[in-house]
Order: sequence, then structure tokens, then C-alpha cells
Amino acid sequence: MRKKLFILLLAFSLIPLLVVSYFSREGIQKLGTVQSETLRSGMIRILTGEMRQSAMDSAKLVQQQAISLEFALKAIGAEAEDVLNDPVNGIPKVFFREDFNTMGRQPDDLGPSPQYYVLSEKGERIPSSISLEEPVFYYPEGREYLRKDPDLARLYQLKPDLKSFFTEAGTALHRIYICLNSGLLMGYPGHGNYPENYDPRKRAWFTEAIRQGTTVWDKFIDASTGQQVYTLSKPIRGRNGKVLGVVAIDIQLVELLRKEDLSTQWSNDIQAFVVSPVQSGSKVALRVWAESGHQNDIISWKTGVPNEVRYLESSDPKKMSFMTESITKSKSGVMRMPYNGVDSVWAFAPFRGQGSYVLIVPEQVITEVPDSAAAQTLELSNNLYVAVGAASVFTLLTVSLVAFFGSRKIMRPLLDMTRAAEKISEGDLSVHVEVKTGDERETLAKAFNSMIPKLQDHMRISKSLELAHEVHTNLLPELPPQICGLDISGVSISCDETGGDYFDYYEPPDRGGTGIILGDVTGHGVSAALLMTTGRAHLKHASRHHSPLAMRIGEVNKLLCSDIGDTGRFMTLFCMEISPDNTSATYVRAGHDPASVYDPATGTKRDLMGNPMLALGIFDESEYEENKVDLSEGVIIFIGTDGIWEARNSRNEMFGRERLDRLIFANAERSASEIQQEIISEVYRFQDGMEQEDDITLVIIKVNNFNCE
Repeated sequence: MRKKLFILLLAFSLIPLLVVSYFSREGIQKLGTVQSETLRSGMIRILTGEMRQSAMDSAKLVQQQAISLEFALKAIGAEAEDVLNDPVNGIPKVFFREDFNTMGRQPDDLGPSPQYYVLSEKGERIPSSISLEEPVFYYPEGREYLRKDPDLARLYQLKPDLKSFFTEAGTALHRIYICLNSGLLMGYPGHGNYPENYDPRKRAWFTEAIRQGTTVWDKFIDASTGQQVYTLSKPIRGRNGKVLGVVAIDIQLVELLRKEDLSTQWSNDIQAFVVSPVQSGSKVALRVWAESGHQNDIISWKTGVPNEVRYLESSDPKKMSFMTESITKSKSGVMRMPYNGVDSVWAFAPFRGQGSYVLIVPEQVITEVPDSAAAQTLELSNNLYVAVGAASVFTLLTVSLVAFFGSRKIMRPLLDMTRAAEKISEGDLSVHVEVKTGDERETLAKAFNSMIPKLQDHMRISKSLELAHEVHTNLLPELPPQICGLDISGVSISCDETGGDYFDYYEPPDRGGTGIILGDVTGHGVSAALLMTTGRAHLKHASRHHSPLAMRIGEVNKLLCSDIGDTGRFMTLFCMEISPDNTSATYVRAGHDPASVYDPATGTKRDLMGNPMLALGIFDESEYEENKVDLSEGVIIFIGTDGIWEARNSRNEMFGRERLDRLIFANAERSASEIQQEIISEVYRFQDGMEQEDDITLVIIKVNNFNCE
């Protein structure tokens, strides 16, 4: 009766409370999720719009500066045409290249400038000396008579104009120079770095300006410094229309990209480009004319521009094609697609006809603030959710206690033992029943209490072994990977409840393909399983790194050494990474027995000895070497632990590697899983009932057309 009364009271009081609590908490959770997603999407929309505006503003600025530089070029050309048609009286004192390179004959203000540098053979930037007061005159070899040419005096009249143009143009303007058909060249700022056998009339900026008869833009290597520059050049003519030479200016287009301003506004990870659409084979691609953070290569001015044509690319060809089409149509926009493997936001805006200014920012920079705001909103709703839940639980407990204590007072001793028995059934062996009634109930309670310590010992051992076995089983792969051209099968059989063997598959992060790891920890049982688990965690972490295989194994070794210390335990390892086309494999041996490659077509076997090195966890300074092996269709790769060939029968004979080789050749036509099963079955038949003394682990890989349908 007390039990029935207790249940009835709970039903009438708790069911309405539970219903109201459930729907209240569900509504709060849903409201918080909707609000956080709405806030996040709205802020991302605002930030991407701001990024598009940044691209448009930057494009306008580059456009204006490019127009200013073209205007400056035309103005300099007009001045040059005027002076070259005027009479002169005498030759003024000017500075030739050899004057800049001879002590005592140099201009007074000649000194090094960090903006002008020469690339050394080691790639170091050595500041080059320039003069802002005097231009330099240069003539090709064999034309010394140009030292007395009247055009020297005519060109020298342009010195004030060149200084003025240079001062007003800013850091983007690199050099100004005029070259006549005779080969006489005047350059500003003045310097003496022209190389031997240099003839400006053979440079493309001179020949193309003469051929096209108009202003020409192109990319070059500055012959005096080795820096990459963009040159604007145009012909200059006499009053009769005859071409007298070419006027040109070198600019550093990267200076126009506003890298510092954009980094302050967005992030140091932002990248800026100037691109234009060009025909590349059968499709249109975006040629890169300038990019922020560009580093010059060590290259001779005679060999042309490094990477003569470089294109802006993404791993999403569909979106890249859409953006290319938009830029071709002089449109602006914002897109989300990968750049160099990182999800990014691309903003672009047109300038100079079909040219475009492109900004690329990692997507996490754009989403960082919205994600934070959305997380705060969701956290507030979760806190409210928890508060409502806590209030419901508190009310439930209060009602339950009131109903419960009224019905249990008389039957308290039996109820105590009942609850204790329930806790024991749930695994809680810390209970103790205190009953002081002086009758059979007290005797039953004492017998009950004396039983618990014995159960504790038994359950502790059973649970430890059960947990260790479950963990060890779950850490091993359930199914082999389905790889085109590879038939793979692996298995690990422990000799105790837990084992120290380990194998796994993964995809190498750098070049793709298929990775196989097989390891063997010293000993077996729980301690070996724990060390195997630690090694597996380190290997899983290292498998995502983009460093070479040997470096990743070295990293795992250092981590294991710090974990194991001086325990004397270690882990042998064989790691192989098969190339995406299955024609070769790279492997590292860390104290493990070599894998074997069987070729049924020739009946030959190769052991992948390589350099075994030390096992993992022995010496933290150990270095590991990669070895490579070529693979052909039809070969079988075997990787295993010594629990197979060291298995013994009742006559103390070992199974042996030769027996294993014969078994694999005899079953070469069968699938990898069938070969694996045949090996395990043969080992058991060989043992003939003898107890398994060591863990057995093996992986079979067949190179064929498996999984390629």
C-alpha cells in the first residue's frame, strides 16, 4: 500500500512538471540556436561587404596611381621631345657610369639607399648607392664618341624635371630613363650599376615601344639591381615625327598594393594581387602582375623574368572559372573558395580595362568575430537552459523526498539493503548497510556487508581486463580502406585479454596515397596495451603533419621517450606510405622486422630491410631514414609481427618465415582477406592446441585492380 501510494503521489505531482520543463528547455535551446546563427550570418554578410569595398577602394587607388605614372611618363616624354629639338652651346659636366664607380669622381651625395639594392649570390639584399642630385649617362661598348654628343647637353637640361617627377611620384617610382637611337642613355636617380655588355636598345621595353608606337606596360628584371620591376615606356619623336628614342620609367607595382594599410584593417594574413585575364591554352586564366610580399629570386637580367607567367589559381575550378569570367567582364564581387589549401574569402574589383585588384583573406579571419558573438549568444541560452533544468530537478527532488520519507520509515532496514543490492548490481561496491534492530534483519545485514569486499576484488580485476580489452579492440580499424588498385586486409589477435600489437591505416597529408602503420610493444597484457595506446595517439597526431615521413616518426619517438622515461619499455614500428598511383612506396623501419614484397609472376621475394634504426622510446635523439621501393601490379606486401613465425607447437618447433613464404606463394591468386585467414588458420593448425604465447598481427596488401569499379 505504501508503495502504491508513493507511485500515485509522484504521478500526479511530477508528470505535469516534467512536461512543462521539457518544452520550456527545448524552446530556449531552439531560440538560442536561431539567434546565434542569425547573428553570425548577418555579421559575415557585413564583413564580406566591407572586404568587397576595400577591394574597390584599393583598385581605384591603384588605377589613379597608374594613371598618374602614365601621365608622368607622357610629360617626361614631351619635355624630352622639346629639348632634343633645341640647339645647344657646349657640353656640360655630366657623370658617366665609370664616374659613379671611381673614387674622387663621384657625385657629392652618392650613398646607399635601402630602396635600391643588389641581390647577392646568397639572396641577400645589399643596399645600392644612388645620387638624387645627378643623373647617370651610359653608352654601349664601342660608342665612346657619345661622350661628346650634343644630345648630352640636351638631355642634361631635363635634370630638374626628373628630380621633380621623382619626388612627387612616391615610393612606387623606381627609375626614370631616356635612351636615344644612338644608344646614349640618361637615368635617374644616378648610379653606376650597369652590367658589362649592356645595350638598352636591345631590351624589350625599348624595342616594343618602337614597334607599337605607344605606351607599353610589361614586367622586367632591372639590369642594375636584379629587382623585379614593371616598366612603362613610349617612343619620343622629333618635330618631323621621326622616332628619336624611348622614354621609360620603372615602377614597383607591389608598392601600390596597400599591404600595410590592409593588414591593419584586416589581418597580417591578407594577400593582395594585381591580375589580368589572358588566354592560357584553351582557357582564360588570371595572370599575376604583382602580389604583396613578393620576394625576388636570384636571377640574371639576361635570362628574363623568373616564372615568366604566373597565374592565380584555386582548388575549386568551378568557382575560379566564374571569378575569371567576372573579372574579364570588369565586374567586382566576393567569393568563398580555397587558396593554397585554406578556405578563404576572395574580393575583386576592376581597374585599367580588364585588369583587377584581388584581396584574399583566410575565412577564419572573417568569421572569427561573428563566431565569437554567436557563441556568446548560444552560451547565454545554454545558461538559461541549465537554470530551468536545475529548477525542475530541484522541484522533482523535493516532491520525491516528501513522498518517499513518509512510506519508508517502517521498512527502512529492508529498503537500505534493497538499495545497496541495486548499487552493487550497478557496479558500486562502496556501499555499507548499518542496521541495529537486534533480530534476523541485523544478521542479514552483517552477512550482506561481509560479501561486499570479496565482490570488490573480483569486480576490480574483471572490469580492468574488460576495459582494457574493449579499448584495445576499439583502437584497431574495423574495416580496411577501399583504395582503387589495392586489396588490403589486416587483423590483430591478442594472446591475453589485451595486447601490445597495433596496426592502422591513414591518408598521408602531403601527397595523398595510402599509409599503413604496424607496431609491436614489448611484452603483452594491460601494461603493453597502455603503452600501445600512447604510441597510437602520438602516431595519429603525427600522421596529420605535412613533414616527411622520417621526421614524423622522429617526432613520435621524442614524445614516447618523454612518456616512457626509464621504464625500459619500447615500441618497434614499420610504417609504409604507398603513392597515389600505387607504383612506389616509402617506408621507415624503427627496430621492427622487415616487411616482404612477393612477386607471384617471377616467384621472387624481397625483404624491405632499409635501415632498421632504433625502436621508439629508447633514445630521444634517434634519427630515422626513409627508404623507397618500386611496386608493380600483382605483387603482395606482407607486414607482420613475430607472433606468427615464432609460434611454437608441442614439439617446440617454430612456425618460421620459410613456411610463411610458401603459404603466401601458394595462395597468391586469392584475395588479401583469404590469404590472411589462411595464414591464421595454418598457425593455429601448426600449434595443435598449444597456447598462443605472443600477439599475432599482420597486414596483407595486394596491388591489383581491386576497388576500381
